[in-house]
Amino acid sequence: MKESRKYKILWMDVVSELGGAQHSMFEVCQELAKSGISVEIAVPRGPLYDKFHAADFTIYPISSIRASKKGFSFFTTIAKLLKSPHSVNQIINVSAPDIVHTNSLATLLTTMHVRSSIPVIWHIRDIKLPSSLLRPAIRKAVCLITASESIDEYFSDMVSPLHRQKIHLIRNGIDLSIFKNSNKAELRSKHNLPERKPLIGMVAHLIPWKMHNHFIESAALIKKESPEAHFVIVGKDLFNENTRYIKQLKELVTEKGLSKCFSWINNIDQPEQIIPALDLLIHPAIREPFGRIICEAMGAGVPVIAADTCGPATIITDKVTGRLAANGEPENFAEIAVELLQNPAECLRMTTKAKQHIQQKYSVSRVCNNLIRLYDNIFQSSKEQREFKPDKY
Repeated sequence: MKESRKYKILWMDVVSELGGAQHSMFEVCQELAKSGISVEIAVPRGPLYDKFHAADFTIYPISSIRASKKGFSFFTTIAKLLKSPHSVNQIINVSAPDIVHTNSLATLLTTMHVRSSIPVIWHIRDIKLPSSLLRPAIRKAVCLITASESIDEYFSDMVSPLHRQKIHLIRNGIDLSIFKNSNKAELRSKHNLPERKPLIGMVAHLIPWKMHNHFIESAALIKKESPEAHFVIVGKDLFNENTRYIKQLKELVTEKGLSKCFSWINNIDQPEQIIPALDLLIHPAIREPFGRIICEAMGAGVPVIAADTCGPATIITDKVTGRLAANGEPENFAEIAVELLQNPAECLRMTTKAKQHIQQKYSVSRVCNNLIRLYDNIFQSSKEQREFKPDKY
């Protein structure tokens, strides 16, 4: 039986599209609502807004704010936000939350002028952040939630001892229900993928730091040893910023002689749903702060090979729940991929353990239980501060 809490959470994000952070936000908010938490949402109009609207959340529209490739400034962010029909202060006055939960650094910055009596949480999902903005952001937030061990380690080293007690590790959760009725043959047919050939894929938004070029270079090496293999890249240029990068990737596919055994799926709203069609997932990013797609593939029973750095190295135990490629080098990915394609029994052993690992450690319900405990503590502390009356002498 769910226990109703007597406080309200306002979750905020200034991104309108559905990236990994936004999927995590949606899944957690749904689970929190089922647990009796009053949750309201402030996000820009777009796919994320529509998703929350369809789930019957109370939503407040705000401006979509993106950091430029050269970084972003606090003042530019605030100026853009104030052009919105609903400024953050207006939204908070209407919503009257007890806690504001921000889903990114940019979102946190928009709360800098919010009255200080309302506690603000910063959910940290990235490692590479503008250092000039970290100090005011850390001061503003009553709590810093790190979404993975690699993020937690990075911020624990960066934050001064004065603020270190604010850091709480709460790993991202994964909803595996989307794979419940998946059918490999149907998925391959739907997306014009070869029915019987070994299918090796990379599922990631088309941005340079994901290192699709290493996937393509690995594919060329795999093809020499496994000529029947087919390859696919699944993902969007989410903000239409990387046209040149995509052109370079397609030229590389041609240069490596892979055109006839390579597919691109760039028009899918939920790219993770194609995972069960794969025989192997390769994730070459070496600066991945978490690795949501890795967890999804492990949970879907697909063998995963990832770089042995950052988030993936904290999710995968090499040769137990997946494989880690040294230094994220293409030749290391290729060697492991060929080995796994030739050893289906080993793949089955690993994927069985991987699925159990994800279900036990990365469930959305586990995330929500940890969040609720944190919310309870923050709400109680905030309430005591509001009710405190100094002695009169």
